[in-house]
Amino acid sequence: MMGGLSRGAAGVALAAAWLAVPTTVAPQASAAIAPTLSVAMTGSALGAANSAAVGCGQTAQATVRRPDGTPVQRGVVEFSSRLPGLGGNIVGTVPVTDGTASIFWIPDIAGQHIVSAVYYDGLPDYEPTAGYTTVIAFNLGGFCI
Repeated sequence: MMGGLSRGAAGVALAAAWLAVPTTVAPQASAAIAPTLSVAMTGSALGAANSAAVGCGQTAQATVRRPDGTPVQRGVVEFSSRLPGLGGNIVGTVPVTDGTASIFWIPDIAGQHIVSAVYYDGLPDYEPTAGYTTVIAFNLGGFCI
């Protein structure tokens, strides 16, 4: 040993110096909340669930809830409609208020429509989520029930 600390003493001194240095611990990132979304239709019905007449208005309503069942208070829902095997269109984007978002929708062609809703809030605390329902539109020659 030449005029210094032994290897063991140097290790102890280094460990003591390292422990004396203040360290900052980053906060743990919390996982994003995965809300649930359900889609329902209300409006001119033909009696059977989720049926409509071409040209007659329906209201698509998305319900967005946290895992504990409480309503989501912010964000938006984008509604779209399409026929299976064909392209679709965006019906519109509306804000979520007390866990619900609703939009007026009019089927323009007969057939089975898939009405979809996608929730997002643009912040990292909620995951986007989606849901859909199907509506069968019948051509009744402009007659609405």
